[in-house]
Amino acid sequence: MTRVGILGCGAIGQALAKALCTQKYQHVQLSFLCDQNPSRAIELKTRLKCADIKILALHELITKSDFVVEAASINAAQKIVPLALKLNKKILVLSVGALLEIGNLRTLLATSKGTIYVPSGALSGIDGILAARVGKITSVEITSRKPLRNLKSSPFFQKEGKRFGIIRKPTLIFDGNVREAVRYFPESLNVAATLSLAGIGPKRTRVRVITSPLYRMNQHEVRVASSSGEIYCQMLNLPSKTNSKTSQLAVQSAIATLSKIFSKIKIGT
Repeated sequence: MTRVGILGCGAIGQALAKALCTQKYQHVQLSFLCDQNPSRAIELKTRLKCADIKILALHELITKSDFVVEAASINAAQKIVPLALKLNKKILVLSVGALLEIGNLRTLLATSKGTIYVPSGALSGIDGILAARVGKITSVEITSRKPLRNLKSSPFFQKEGKRFGIIRKPTLIFDGNVREAVRYFPESLNVAATLSLAGIGPKRTRVRVITSPLYRMNQHEVRVASSSGEIYCQMLNLPSKTNSKTSQLAVQSAIATLSKIFSKIKIGT
Protein backbone atom coordinates (compact mmCIF):
# COMPACT_ATOMS: atom_id res chain seq x y z
CA MET A 1 0.00 0.00 0.00
CA THR A 2 1.32 3.44 -0.98
CA ARG A 3 0.73 5.87 1.89
CA VAL A 4 0.19 9.44 0.67
CA GLY A 5 0.81 12.51 2.79
CA ILE A 6 -0.46 15.97 1.82
CA LEU A 7 1.34 19.08 3.03
CA GLY A 8 -1.00 22.05 2.71
CA CYS A 9 -4.77 21.88 3.05
CA GLY A 10 -5.75 24.85 0.88
CA ALA A 11 -7.77 24.74 -2.33
CA ILE A 12 -5.55 22.28 -4.23
CA GLY A 13 -4.68 20.20 -1.17
CA GLN A 14 -8.37 19.76 -0.40
CA ALA A 15 -9.18 18.78 -3.98
CA LEU A 16 -6.38 16.20 -4.06
CA ALA A 17 -7.41 14.79 -0.70
CA LYS A 18 -10.99 14.39 -1.93
CA ALA A 19 -9.78 12.72 -5.15
CA LEU A 20 -7.61 10.27 -3.22
CA CYS A 21 -10.56 9.36 -1.02
CA THR A 22 -13.19 9.04 -3.75
CA GLN A 23 -11.39 7.75 -6.85
CA LYS A 24 -9.90 4.72 -5.10
CA TYR A 25 -6.54 4.40 -6.83
CA GLN A 26 -5.36 0.79 -6.57
CA HIS A 27 -3.09 0.16 -3.58
CA VAL A 28 -3.00 3.90 -2.73
CA GLN A 29 -4.27 5.43 0.49
CA LEU A 30 -4.42 8.99 1.80
CA SER A 31 -2.82 8.51 5.20
CA PHE A 32 -1.50 11.85 6.48
CA LEU A 33 -2.32 15.57 6.46
CA CYS A 34 -0.34 18.61 7.58
CA ASP A 35 -0.99 22.35 7.47
CA GLN A 36 0.65 25.35 9.13
CA ASN A 37 -2.85 26.02 10.45
CA PRO A 38 -3.67 22.75 12.29
CA SER A 39 -7.38 23.60 12.50
CA ARG A 40 -7.59 23.56 8.69
CA ALA A 41 -6.14 20.04 8.58
CA ILE A 42 -8.56 18.92 11.29
CA GLU A 43 -11.50 20.41 9.37
CA LEU A 44 -10.45 18.67 6.16
CA LYS A 45 -10.05 15.33 7.93
CA THR A 46 -13.56 15.71 9.38
CA ARG A 47 -15.08 16.34 5.94
CA LEU A 48 -13.32 13.43 4.24
CA LYS A 49 -14.84 9.97 4.25
CA CYS A 50 -11.51 8.17 4.58
CA ALA A 51 -10.43 5.88 7.36
CA ASP A 52 -7.26 6.24 9.41
CA ILE A 53 -6.07 9.68 8.31
CA LYS A 54 -3.59 11.12 10.79
CA ILE A 55 -2.55 14.73 11.22
CA LEU A 56 1.21 14.95 11.62
CA ALA A 57 3.96 17.55 11.84
CA LEU A 58 5.87 18.26 8.62
CA HIS A 59 8.99 16.15 9.26
CA GLU A 60 7.02 13.18 10.59
CA LEU A 61 4.64 13.26 7.61
CA ILE A 62 7.49 13.17 5.11
CA THR A 63 9.23 10.40 7.02
CA LYS A 64 6.16 8.16 7.19
CA SER A 65 4.75 8.83 3.70
CA ASP A 66 5.65 6.78 0.64
CA PHE A 67 4.44 9.58 -1.63
CA VAL A 68 4.41 13.25 -0.60
CA VAL A 69 2.19 15.98 -2.06
CA GLU A 70 3.42 19.56 -1.56
CA ALA A 71 0.46 21.95 -1.79
CA ALA A 72 1.64 24.58 0.65
CA SER A 73 3.63 27.59 -0.64
CA ILE A 74 6.91 28.42 -2.33
CA ASN A 75 8.56 29.26 1.00
CA ALA A 76 7.41 25.97 2.53
CA ALA A 77 8.34 23.97 -0.56
CA GLN A 78 11.93 25.21 -0.36
CA LYS A 79 12.20 23.25 2.89
CA ILE A 80 9.92 20.36 2.00
CA VAL A 81 11.52 19.32 -1.31
CA PRO A 82 15.13 18.95 -0.04
CA LEU A 83 13.92 17.03 3.01
CA ALA A 84 11.81 14.68 0.88
CA LEU A 85 14.72 14.02 -1.51
CA LYS A 86 17.14 13.37 1.34
CA LEU A 87 14.67 10.77 2.62
CA ASN A 88 14.39 9.27 -0.90
CA LYS A 89 10.69 10.10 -1.28
CA LYS A 90 8.55 10.61 -4.36
CA ILE A 91 7.03 14.08 -4.24
CA LEU A 92 4.44 15.96 -6.29
CA VAL A 93 5.38 19.65 -6.22
CA LEU A 94 2.68 22.24 -6.86
CA SER A 95 4.64 25.33 -5.74
CA VAL A 96 6.86 24.87 -8.78
CA GLY A 97 8.65 28.20 -8.39
CA ALA A 98 10.39 26.78 -5.33
CA LEU A 99 12.40 24.44 -7.55
CA LEU A 100 14.15 27.47 -9.05
CA GLU A 101 15.21 28.69 -5.60
CA ILE A 102 16.80 25.46 -4.31
CA GLY A 103 20.44 26.03 -5.15
CA ASN A 104 21.64 22.45 -4.65
CA LEU A 105 18.67 20.78 -6.36
CA ARG A 106 20.77 19.01 -8.99
CA THR A 107 23.03 17.54 -6.32
CA LEU A 108 20.04 16.43 -4.27
CA LEU A 109 18.49 14.72 -7.30
CA ALA A 110 21.75 13.04 -8.23
CA THR A 111 22.18 11.52 -4.77
CA SER A 112 18.52 10.72 -4.01
CA LYS A 113 16.41 7.71 -4.91
CA GLY A 114 13.40 10.01 -4.81
CA THR A 115 11.53 11.59 -7.72
CA ILE A 116 9.96 15.00 -8.28
CA TYR A 117 6.67 15.19 -10.23
CA VAL A 118 5.52 18.53 -11.69
CA PRO A 119 1.98 18.89 -13.09
CA SER A 120 1.25 21.01 -16.16
CA GLY A 121 -0.91 23.24 -13.99
CA ALA A 122 -2.90 25.93 -15.78
CA LEU A 123 -0.99 25.42 -19.06
CA SER A 124 -1.65 23.29 -22.11
CA GLY A 125 1.07 22.29 -24.55
CA ILE A 126 3.69 21.11 -22.06
CA ASP A 127 3.79 17.72 -23.80
CA GLY A 128 4.63 19.43 -27.10
CA ILE A 129 7.36 21.54 -25.50
CA LEU A 130 8.97 18.46 -23.94
CA ALA A 131 8.96 16.82 -27.37
CA ALA A 132 10.40 19.95 -29.00
CA ARG A 133 13.23 19.94 -26.47
CA VAL A 134 14.45 16.63 -27.91
CA GLY A 135 15.47 18.77 -30.89
CA LYS A 136 16.41 22.42 -30.33
CA ILE A 137 14.23 25.14 -28.81
CA THR A 138 15.32 28.65 -29.75
CA SER A 139 12.83 30.78 -27.79
CA VAL A 140 10.02 30.48 -25.25
CA GLU A 141 7.78 33.26 -24.00
CA ILE A 142 4.61 33.48 -21.95
CA THR A 143 2.23 36.42 -21.62
CA SER A 144 -0.01 36.21 -18.56
CA ARG A 145 -3.05 38.42 -18.05
CA LYS A 146 -4.18 38.48 -14.43
CA PRO A 147 -6.95 40.24 -12.49
CA LEU A 148 -5.45 43.15 -10.57
CA ARG A 149 -7.06 42.04 -7.30
CA ASN A 150 -5.10 38.78 -7.41
CA LEU A 151 -1.74 40.53 -7.76
CA LYS A 152 -2.11 43.37 -5.25
CA SER A 153 -0.56 41.38 -2.36
CA SER A 154 2.45 40.23 -4.40
CA PRO A 155 6.02 41.37 -3.62
CA PHE A 156 5.97 43.18 -6.97
CA PHE A 157 3.34 45.68 -5.85
CA GLN A 158 4.92 46.03 -2.43
CA LYS A 159 8.07 47.19 -4.21
CA GLU A 160 6.79 48.77 -7.43
CA GLY A 161 3.21 49.74 -6.60
CA LYS A 162 3.75 53.48 -6.36
CA ARG A 163 5.35 53.57 -9.80
CA PHE A 164 2.17 52.26 -11.39
CA GLY A 165 -0.27 54.38 -9.42
CA ILE A 166 -3.92 53.56 -10.08
CA ILE A 167 -4.37 50.98 -12.86
CA ARG A 168 -7.66 51.44 -14.73
CA LYS A 169 -6.99 49.62 -18.02
CA PRO A 170 -4.87 46.65 -19.22
CA THR A 171 -1.29 47.55 -18.28
CA LEU A 172 2.01 45.77 -18.88
CA ILE A 173 3.63 45.72 -15.44
CA PHE A 174 6.44 43.20 -15.93
CA ASP A 175 8.68 42.07 -18.78
CA GLY A 176 11.60 39.87 -17.77
CA ASN A 177 12.70 36.29 -17.22
CA VAL A 178 11.09 33.53 -15.17
CA ARG A 179 13.48 33.72 -12.24
CA GLU A 180 12.59 37.39 -11.72
CA ALA A 181 8.89 36.77 -12.32
CA VAL A 182 8.59 34.02 -9.71
CA ARG A 183 10.24 36.20 -7.07
CA TYR A 184 7.90 39.10 -7.86
CA PHE A 185 4.73 36.96 -8.16
CA PRO A 186 5.35 33.77 -6.09
CA GLU A 187 1.66 32.85 -5.79
CA SER A 188 0.66 33.66 -9.35
CA LEU A 189 3.31 32.50 -11.81
CA ASN A 190 4.07 28.87 -11.05
CA VAL A 191 2.97 28.33 -14.66
CA ALA A 192 6.03 30.25 -15.83
CA ALA A 193 8.30 28.11 -13.65
CA THR A 194 6.77 24.93 -15.11
CA LEU A 195 7.19 26.28 -18.63
CA SER A 196 10.87 27.06 -18.02
CA LEU A 197 11.56 23.59 -16.62
CA ALA A 198 9.92 21.99 -19.65
CA GLY A 199 11.77 24.21 -22.11
CA ILE A 200 14.99 26.24 -22.01
CA GLY A 201 15.32 27.25 -18.37
CA PRO A 202 14.27 30.21 -16.19
CA LYS A 203 16.86 32.70 -17.44
CA ARG A 204 16.05 32.29 -21.14
CA THR A 205 12.25 32.08 -20.82
CA ARG A 206 10.57 35.47 -21.26
CA VAL A 207 7.58 36.47 -19.12
CA ARG A 208 5.20 39.37 -19.68
CA VAL A 209 2.54 40.18 -17.07
CA ILE A 210 -0.45 42.34 -17.97
CA THR A 211 -3.07 43.25 -15.39
CA SER A 212 -6.36 45.11 -15.26
CA PRO A 213 -9.22 45.57 -12.78
CA LEU A 214 -11.48 44.52 -15.66
CA TYR A 215 -9.99 41.02 -15.97
CA ARG A 216 -11.98 38.17 -14.42
CA MET A 217 -10.02 35.17 -15.70
CA ASN A 218 -6.39 34.09 -15.70
CA GLN A 219 -5.19 34.17 -19.31
CA HIS A 220 -1.94 32.76 -20.68
CA GLU A 221 -0.40 32.82 -24.14
CA VAL A 222 2.64 30.63 -24.80
CA ARG A 223 4.85 30.86 -27.89
CA VAL A 224 7.69 28.45 -28.63
CA ALA A 225 10.05 28.40 -31.61
CA SER A 226 12.05 25.24 -32.23
CA SER A 227 13.75 23.08 -34.84
CA SER A 228 10.54 21.04 -35.11
CA GLY A 229 8.28 24.05 -35.74
CA GLU A 230 6.32 26.56 -33.69
CA ILE A 231 3.90 26.08 -30.81
CA TYR A 232 1.25 28.60 -29.85
CA CYS A 233 -1.20 27.97 -27.01
CA GLN A 234 -3.80 30.24 -25.48
CA MET A 235 -5.57 29.49 -22.21
CA LEU A 236 -8.57 31.33 -20.75
CA ASN A 237 -8.90 29.82 -17.29
CA LEU A 238 -11.76 30.24 -14.87
CA PRO A 239 -10.65 30.76 -11.25
CA SER A 240 -11.09 28.05 -8.65
CA LYS A 241 -14.31 28.49 -6.67
CA THR A 242 -12.37 28.20 -3.41
CA ASN A 243 -9.34 30.37 -4.31
CA SER A 244 -9.56 33.03 -7.01
CA LYS A 245 -5.75 33.18 -7.31
CA THR A 246 -5.73 29.56 -8.54
CA SER A 247 -7.15 28.50 -11.89
CA GLN A 248 -9.65 25.65 -11.83
CA LEU A 249 -7.55 23.95 -14.52
CA ALA A 250 -4.53 23.95 -12.17
CA VAL A 251 -6.59 22.12 -9.55
CA GLN A 252 -7.76 19.56 -12.11
CA SER A 253 -4.23 19.21 -13.51
CA ALA A 254 -2.93 18.20 -10.08
CA ILE A 255 -5.64 15.53 -9.83
CA ALA A 256 -4.92 14.33 -13.38
CA THR A 257 -1.20 14.06 -12.56
CA LEU A 258 -1.94 11.88 -9.55
CA SER A 259 -4.17 9.70 -11.71
CA LYS A 260 -1.38 9.34 -14.29
CA ILE A 261 1.21 8.46 -11.64
CA PHE A 262 -0.94 5.76 -10.08
CA SER A 263 -2.47 4.45 -13.33
CA LYS A 264 -1.34 1.36 -15.20
CA ILE A 265 -1.59 3.26 -18.51
CA LYS A 266 0.30 6.52 -19.07
CA ILE A 267 -1.10 8.84 -21.75
CA GLY A 268 0.84 11.76 -23.12
CA THR A 269 4.52 12.68 -23.36
